[in-house]
Amino acid sequence: MTITRDAVIRIIAEESGLDEAKLAPGTKLQELDISSIDLVSAIFTIEDKLAVTIAPEDIAPDATIDQLVDMVMARAPA
Repeated sequence: MTITRDAVIRIIAEESGLDEAKLAPGTKLQELDISSIDLVSAIFTIEDKLAVTIAPEDIAPDATIDQLVDMVMARAPA
C-alpha cells in the first residue's frame, strides 16, 4: 500500500470506528475519544500495512491527526 494521507486516515478510522470526516488535520487525538488500545491497534496496523515503525510513545498525547500523518510519511521507506 502506498503511503498517503488518505491511507493513514483510513486506517485510523477503521481501527477507531470513527468516521473519516471527524479526522480533520488539526484535530488532536485526545479530542477524538479514541481509546489507548484503539490508538495502539491503529499504530500496529499502520506499521503492518505501510511498512513503517512507530513506537506508541513517539506520539504525544496532544498530537494532531496531521502530526501523526506527517510522522508516518516521514518514516516511509525510501
